[in-house]
Amino acid sequence: MNKRILSLCAISRREAVKKAMMGQFKVSFITGLSEINSAINDFKPDLFIHDWGAQEESQARQFHLKFGQSTAAIDLSRIVLVAEVTPQMLAFASDSMVERFHSYSAIPLTLANEAKMLLDAREGSELQKFLRESKQTSFQYNQQMIDQRIEQLFEKYSHDPKVKMEYANLLLRRGMNQKAMVLAQELLNKDPLNLRANNLLARAQMKMGHFEDALVLLNRANVLSPSNPGRLVMLGDALYGKGDLNAALESYHQAISLDADFSREAGRQIGRIKLVQGQLEDAVSFFKSSVSEEESAGFFNNAAVQSARAQQYGDALKLYESALQTLKTDRLKPTIYYNIALSHLRLNESDPAVKALKRALHYDPFHEKALGLMQKLKGPKAS
Repeated sequence: MNKRILSLCAISRREAVKKAMMGQFKVSFITGLSEINSAINDFKPDLFIHDWGAQEESQARQFHLKFGQSTAAIDLSRIVLVAEVTPQMLAFASDSMVERFHSYSAIPLTLANEAKMLLDAREGSELQKFLRESKQTSFQYNQQMIDQRIEQLFEKYSHDPKVKMEYANLLLRRGMNQKAMVLAQELLNKDPLNLRANNLLARAQMKMGHFEDALVLLNRANVLSPSNPGRLVMLGDALYGKGDLNAALESYHQAISLDADFSREAGRQIGRIKLVQGQLEDAVSFFKSSVSEEESAGFFNNAAVQSARAQQYGDALKLYESALQTLKTDRLKPTIYYNIALSHLRLNESDPAVKALKRALHYDPFHEKALGLMQKLKGPKAS
């Protein structure tokens, strides 16, 4: 049975692709990237051949970056047709997990053969088989089992760059940063355009607090393959860690402008920076749309505690009030109102402190700390 190929090509190149694949593959063409999901469901292709010049370059970039992270990419190989296969294109291939870039001029000569070799290699890949298994509805997700399988694959196929990359990611998740860095560096030494390895190396550097080194790696990757929203978030994290807050904000906003799906991840970081900068209303706004109320309240509460420890009780009160604005439920309100009462007491403001304690006890009548503090405040008056 012939393998199925889905293709999006400029009209001027459609005939060349069709002729090159004739007799070996069943080919179906679409006219726009918006059609690909329905075409995948209906046609069930094994390979997608995409003409880079069939739409705006920015659209092509964002499509492949996003598609490479989707489960659909597990079953669908990709070949991208370009005028010239440059180092920048090869770097983008790594970024987006596109298997091949192929020049227009070589379509009649080698496209069909390259497609066949790519599909054969994919069929025989143990990693690919495992990824397909994990996509099945019957698959029971178990992180420990997945990690064990990756370890087994690495023991058997440590020479395979994709397997090595997955194992390096596993090491990084486990906090084994130095070992992850060694593998990432091995991959980069073999292929300097392997931007996934480059990014992993940068993540390891950041985990170790080496933000300057991470920035060198990320900026290099950004030159080779620009407009990657995921890497822009990483750049923002490195700049944030370095203390360059305005540059970090710019990087996070760029990521969101390229792909709204990064609004939560980047918005969380923007909120943290706004909090550090004292722009509390902005921080509240970003936290509300990007993190859970527990995490949001936690950011404000931690900042307020630090202010209180520094005896900046007025600042602490503002932060606690901002924390209240982020809450969607009442669960955390008793603790925050109790902390507000403490800050008022440090400022010798007993009436507002009592009012805050009453609010805490309104939401939790059995809050031990609030009850105890209220009893202390009433004690002198009762005597």
